[in-house]
Order: sequence, then structure tokens, then C-alpha cells
Amino acid sequence: MMKFGILYNTDYYPEAHGSASQYYNQILEQAQFEEELGFDAVWFGEHHYSGYSFGSPPVIAMAAAGRTKRIRLGTGVSLIPLNHPIRLAEEYAMLDVLSGGRLEYGIGRGFLKYSHEIFGVNEDENHARYHEGTDIIVKAWTSNGPFSYDGKFWQLQDYTFFPKPLQQPHPPIYASAVLTPESAIWAGQHGFHLSTGLFVPAREKVKAVIELYRQTLREHGFKLEEREISGVFQMYCGASNEQARREGGQYALQYFKFFSTLDQRALHTSKAFEHYGGGVSRIFAGKTYEDLEKARLLMIGEPQFLIDQIKWAQEYYGVNYLIFEVAQGGEPHELVMQSLRRFAEKVMPAFR
Repeated sequence: MMKFGILYNTDYYPEAHGSASQYYNQILEQAQFEEELGFDAVWFGEHHYSGYSFGSPPVIAMAAAGRTKRIRLGTGVSLIPLNHPIRLAEEYAMLDVLSGGRLEYGIGRGFLKYSHEIFGVNEDENHARYHEGTDIIVKAWTSNGPFSYDGKFWQLQDYTFFPKPLQQPHPPIYASAVLTPESAIWAGQHGFHLSTGLFVPAREKVKAVIELYRQTLREHGFKLEEREISGVFQMYCGASNEQARREGGQYALQYFKFFSTLDQRALHTSKAFEHYGGGVSRIFAGKTYEDLEKARLLMIGEPQFLIDQIKWAQEYYGVNYLIFEVAQGGEPHELVMQSLRRFAEKVMPAFR
């Protein structure tokens, strides 16, 4: 069985989305609709760059929790190195409790140098902060009574954590690994689920990272069948391939163009991001729609085309959880809703 989620890591355009209030309410309306249609989860990203994603995912996720009853609430992803782990543990435990145990906690290192700079975090410390912060969050969620922690970046003495998350021993954790082998190994060593990006123009590298994760899981005694491997695609489901390209393709391409500019303000120089080849702007720069389509980096087409693409992704990557970005590039709200309905009615039944 394939799980399907929706990710909001959207780029905000005032001329397309209106005010911030209108923009957020459209996203929440879509989340309600996604629950009605039978999607498994709605995910919210974290970035600190004007108009991109959300500065505070637990806030928008809690708003979505108030409008829904069943759909699970994910973070895609919570940027551990840029935050104090106790604050993250508190906010997401509260979200899990108040939502009735619906949190899917996606974690990651982040990829923008600019975000590190505005929070005063040294890029060279990225991996170490990520590992230490995650360790503290898990200890806070699972420790019985007070606990202490003596790390390089954070120290705690006889700390009593409240509230514990509703899901025990803790909510499912999805660790992000796209191009960095070390991240895949670390996720496998801890038995976390995996989250990756299947829209990245480095398909063979992404596949190798996924296989390294599987190998590490096996080496550490974890059962593959008990772990989820989730991957993100851009998606638009049209009545025909031509309609999908016309209604969804232009906005996906706009998103990729926007994405390719994100780190131009400050390019990576740290070895912590050596697998990004200097930055995402270099990975995505110059890619045409035809390039992306030929490389199978898009889920944009008619229902049968998407069914075939999903089956291919299952076989090629071994994923069992697909998470779609559906509102990128200024895609109009009405088109997003049409695409979601068509996908739920014409594509999802083939995998349920």
C-alpha cells in the first residue's frame, strides 16, 4: 500500500495569493479538503527566507489540526540546527497532544546558508547540532522523570519535561537525506523513517542515498518492512497530459526557477554541504520543463500517466510514501483543488 501526503513548502506571491491571511486560509482550506479526499497527511516546511515556506510550522500545523480530525500533521522539515531542541520538543509535543496524536515529525539540517547566518549558527557545526539536538528531543520525549544532558552546544541538569507526546514512545520521526550519504547513514543507525526529495536533478545520487539508508537499517537490526521511505514530487493531475502541463506545468517550472535563486545571496563554503555542489542554485539552474519531465522529476499529467509514474517510483526508488507539493509557483487555489480531487478519485484507488 502506498501512502500519500501533501507538502506545503510554497513560494508566496502577493499578486497570486493576496494577503498573508488569504494565503494561509487557502492552505488551511486545502488541508481540510485533503482530509475529505482521503490523503494520509499534510506536511508543513520550515524556512526563514521572505515568502518561502513557514517560519513556524507548529503554528500552521496547529491551525490545521483545529480544522481537521483524522489527517496526520507532518513537518517537512523541522530545522534542528537552527533551534533550541527543548523549544522544539515542547512545541511539537503540544501539537501531538492537542491534535490527538497526529504528529509525523520530519527533521532535517536545512540547506540555506542565509538561514544559518541570521540565527548566528556556524555552518561547520550543522551536522553536530543536528545530531545533538535530535538526541535531546528524543530524550525529552521518552525519559521517565528528570534527565540531564552534557553536550557541546546544549547542557541540561535534572530537567523535567512537560508535556509528553501522546504517541508513545514518541511520534514517528522522518529524517531527511537527499544528497548527503552521512545523513542517510545516521537515519538508518537510529531506525528513523526516511524523507527525501525525488524532484532533485541528481536521480542516481538520490537513489544511492536511499540504498545506503536501507543497508544501514539492516546492519543495525531494524526491519525494512517497518520503516517508511517517503519522497517528494511536484504534482498536478489534469484531465489530459496537455491540460496538466498547461495548468500545472508552468507553475512547477516557476517554483523551480524560484528554488534555484534561494541560496544565491550566500553560497555554501562549508564541508557540511559539500554534496550540494556549492548550493541548490547550481543544481537547478538552467533546467527547462522538458529537462525535468525527461528525467522523471515531475508528477504532472493525466491520471493514468501518474499511476505509471508512481509505479515506476516504487520500483526505482523503493518508496512507500509519496508526498506531493501541489501549490507551488503561485498555482491558483481553484486549480489546486481540482487537481487534488482528480488525483484522489482517479489515481489513489489504484494503490489502496
